[in-house]
Amino acid sequence: MSDTSPRRAIFYGLAVSIIWGAQPVVATFGYRAGLNALDLTFLRFAASGLVMLPAFLQRGVKSACGIGWQRAIILAVLAGPLYNLVLIGGLTWAPASHSSLIYPACTPVFTAILTRMFLKSEGRVPIFAVSMLLLGVVVIKLDGLLHPASAVAPGAWRGDMLFVGAALMWSTYTILMRRWKTDPSAVVTVVQVSGLLYVPAYLVTQGTGVFELSLQVLGVQMLYQGLLVSVFSIFLFNETVRQIGTKASLFTAIMPAIGVTLAVIVLGDPLSWTLVLGALLIVGGLTASFRKPS
Repeated sequence: MSDTSPRRAIFYGLAVSIIWGAQPVVATFGYRAGLNALDLTFLRFAASGLVMLPAFLQRGVKSACGIGWQRAIILAVLAGPLYNLVLIGGLTWAPASHSSLIYPACTPVFTAILTRMFLKSEGRVPIFAVSMLLLGVVVIKLDGLLHPASAVAPGAWRGDMLFVGAALMWSTYTILMRRWKTDPSAVVTVVQVSGLLYVPAYLVTQGTGVFELSLQVLGVQMLYQGLLVSVFSIFLFNETVRQIGTKASLFTAIMPAIGVTLAVIVLGDPLSWTLVLGALLIVGGLTASFRKPS
């Protein structure tokens, strides 16, 4: 059992990296099929909210699954529909390759800053790792200046700023979870079910035009964004953490490479030496950020 458990954990970790790394690519397919950020958020939380509703009712509505409604609302704002609108909305202007690199690079940087401010007793991300991450983001932004002819979107900076904003929201969310010592599975349940409030708001303001698209388009997004990304991968990651501890975080360092590779091969995003260099810096920075000082 001691031999198979790490192997199983590695399999789970790789699966999570692929699911999360491919998210911008799958969302971009949704854009190309006629969906927008509002539609994708609706499909995501309509699926994940309904799936997690029984667990929410079982854990206790009155106490928000033991979290408390004040804290639950704050966490839901940071990681619920608004967060998804910011993250997925960035793909309106910027290519999937930018999302695959900028978001995971900025997340540990913001986490390091917030940790220093609010969790002074916790471990900190090394300055060297933060420097590599920031340099990687700068190199990616230089890519558009050095290769304007191959730029996917002239206004990509708008999307890049949204990716940065999403990283700040997610970092704040994780810091609050650690500070409040909340049950991760309870938080996942509350956040996904809170997204059901977005469903009627979407239908009132946007109507039912989204259902005119093919069932295949809608089904792929609901399955991937709503179930794989929002529910299945979270539980896989938690199980990975249970089996191998904090080493599970190393798998997130693979996400940028997976995302960029898929964006180039599947979506046809242009590949340049600056993009490759930026990706290498970010992957290296992420790997270094998880190393404990000796």
